[in-house]
Amino acid sequence: MKGIRAALDALAMDVLLRTRGNPYFQSHHIHSGENSMTQENNTSVQSHIFFTKQPILDTKRSIWGYELLGGGQKEGIHGTISREEGVAGLFSSACVELQEAMQRGKKIMVGFDDASIVTGVPHALPPSCGVVRVHPGEPRDAGFHAVLQDLRGQGYQTVMEVMPGMPLSDDARAAADILAFNLGLDKPDQSLLNGMRTPHTVMLAHGVKSIEQFQAARDMGFTLFQGPFFKEPEYVKERKLASNAASRLNLLRLLEAGDPDFKALGAAIRTDVSISFRLLAYLNSPWFGLRQNIQSIDHAIKMLGWLKLKSWLRAVILVDMAGKDEVPRELAALSLQRAKFFELLTTHYDYWGFNPGTLFLLGLLSLIDAILGMPMMSLVELLPLDAKLKSALTGDPNNEYRPLFRLLECLEDGDWPALTVQTQNLFMDLDQVRDTFAQAREWGAGFFVSPA
Repeated sequence: MKGIRAALDALAMDVLLRTRGNPYFQSHHIHSGENSMTQENNTSVQSHIFFTKQPILDTKRSIWGYELLGGGQKEGIHGTISREEGVAGLFSSACVELQEAMQRGKKIMVGFDDASIVTGVPHALPPSCGVVRVHPGEPRDAGFHAVLQDLRGQGYQTVMEVMPGMPLSDDARAAADILAFNLGLDKPDQSLLNGMRTPHTVMLAHGVKSIEQFQAARDMGFTLFQGPFFKEPEYVKERKLASNAASRLNLLRLLEAGDPDFKALGAAIRTDVSISFRLLAYLNSPWFGLRQNIQSIDHAIKMLGWLKLKSWLRAVILVDMAGKDEVPRELAALSLQRAKFFELLTTHYDYWGFNPGTLFLLGLLSLIDAILGMPMMSLVELLPLDAKLKSALTGDPNNEYRPLFRLLECLEDGDWPALTVQTQNLFMDLDQVRDTFAQAREWGAGFFVSPA
């Protein structure tokens, strides 16, 4: 962890130093005054860097890589990293996610503006996994496309956005490894796709919102897919709970009972070797600071305390149920992030009267149908949940928790304009919401990263 953070910070600093003296950068920013920004302004830019990580799937619904959607607040859904000052803030805050993804050989896609590409800012990403997305705009000159070709020669991949009514030049298409189409804006004509496709060009569909839209895009010849569709459950007819998932749900039932039955809980944990080992390792880790050795599972439960044990076990149970497959694990990580976000948010805004523990559970279970490939209606009946939670999990649009899910969807999907509106509607502070989401993202990622 420390090694990759130091490497990313060093790369970011190298980019900062190199771009300061670059004449292209100066000529493209002198009229706006950006080349004379003070250190105070630099700090301000970094403080406004924000991102969300969205998976990119292939035709088999395996994870090909991730895009970091972010940048300045005004950059829109597909924000770009504009100006070199933002790169250190972005890549330092993304360290945990980048480390875990690169260890699995996944690509990392980031959008950069033209000046940043020409001045070398994308070098903050390692060439082996870096994917540079070019923001849609006016036609570029041959010099810009030569820079993209140079990046490709170093091992980077490049992505060109194809916008409705804005055909790409031959130079632009030649400089792109991936052509991206936003299906949320327009459904591309099949003849257009056929005319642009080459044996070496990959077609990416983003803005894919449903399983049906994913299947249609796949039939059209797209091979990479991005959008909220990956959170939708793909049911397998007559699927039954696997034995390990059933045992985990039984443990979850014990946790959610009105009065904690420590005896039954201890017995359930003792019969589960994996959870027993992880509980003991968790308590014996140096940062936990226990001054005495754990003598038994029952002793561990008492030492940890009910509330901490409940929160930790909930998370571990969900991670275990997700198994080793990539997409379920990604959904589990997203569920943990949701759980912590709801918990922290309701702590900051306690005037709602929502219980943080209840909201943690709501976020944790919100994608359990997609993780297990079973209908949510069947799954909620297996747990002792109150009517409001069941209503929220099964998608009741009138449920009192629904506005929080709308807020969360804006964050997860990188819809910054809608996020601004939703925070105003909920009388929340935008910076507080974004900081809370960043904390929750880092907390959730920690369950999937091995300590250095």
